[in-house]
Amino acid sequence: MLSQRSLLRASQRVSQQIQSPAIRSSFQRRLASSSGPPLTGPADNAFNRERQAVKAHAAATSDLWRKLSIYVTIPCLIIASVNAYNLWTEHWEHWEHLPPLDERPEYPYQNIRTKNFCWGDGDKVSQFDFITIEVSDQVDKEEHEEKHQTWKARRVIAEGERAEDNGEGGRNL
Repeated sequence: MLSQRSLLRASQRVSQQIQSPAIRSSFQRRLASSSGPPLTGPADNAFNRERQAVKAHAAATSDLWRKLSIYVTIPCLIIASVNAYNLWTEHWEHWEHLPPLDERPEYPYQNIRTKNFCWGDGDKVSQFDFITIEVSDQVDKEEHEEKHQTWKARRVIAEGERAEDNGEGGRNL
């Protein structure tokens, strides 16, 4: 194992070597901008000119797409989000003053099970909420009774009107 002192000395030597002017200038040259000096002499041929043109085009295109994504896409997303939020609130404002929807009818093709679930009594899903269902069942029973009474009253009124139209006189049920 190397001791801490030898590691420290080695790291100091490496850092001094990197800071030397010869190495530093080669790193700086490599990290400089991509456009190099104009081609002269044997390097000035069609292949190298085409490569420089491709690099210039790539730089311009990537700059264009960067600007598009920053200055066009982000504002469009913000505008679309504001529009979606406004439509959402407007939609629910309309629904607030509508009467509640009726229960959906149970069709014979719904809740088809070929075998029971492997837990509980086999009829309830695993996330079944007994407390909420019991409370809603009580509320449903009360609503059902109210609807039934209203229906009976309407039926009596309708039959009375029908009997008066036929000349039989009204009768109560």
